[in-house]
Amino acid sequence: MKLSKIYSNRDNIFKPIYFNDGFNVIYGKVKRPKESDKDSHNLGKTLLIHLIDFLLLKELKEGHFLYDNKKEFMGFEFYLEILLNSGKYLTIKRCVDNNTKICFKTHEEKFQDFKNLGDKQWDCSGVSIRKAVYKLDSYLSLDSIAPWPYRKGVSYFLRTQNDYQDVFQISKFSIGEHAEWKPYLAKVLGFDDSL
Repeated sequence: MKLSKIYSNRDNIFKPIYFNDGFNVIYGKVKRPKESDKDSHNLGKTLLIHLIDFLLLKELKEGHFLYDNKKEFMGFEFYLEILLNSGKYLTIKRCVDNNTKICFKTHEEKFQDFKNLGDKQWDCSGVSIRKAVYKLDSYLSLDSIAPWPYRKGVSYFLRTQNDYQDVFQISKFSIGEHAEWKPYLAKVLGFDDSL
């Protein structure tokens, strides 16, 4: 699975982001170093991580910028195009207003724009969030991490600053049992996760 494109129904506010086939970096460049309020912080790097996580079907709760700023994001629809292991592409549509109803569309070509598709033109439309997570898990077909679903590892690959305090134990797992994260991580690293 690789990220291909992220876009919205409002290009004038949120311009499309096209990901490279190889390595991608979110870089905050300071253009006005003499302005103390214009540093490399507060440029949207972490918000982009949270938006990608939202499009990978993270449940929207208090504390998430889209939840806390519902009025500002009313009417927004976000789309994430990903390259599947099969070589096909999958676009996920998720609206801020009705964020528990998800749409999916598979396609052959990258960098598509499905903003104007009607509900019936999607492969699956209006799928509940719980069913959508299972559906996306089946699209991704990440057999190498079975029996865990794809959501288990998303936080390892979409890290914020707080997730670099410990290389292996990310902040999400800082409270709770080690059994919540160590078997998964062992599996990913190629060790016997049953130990």
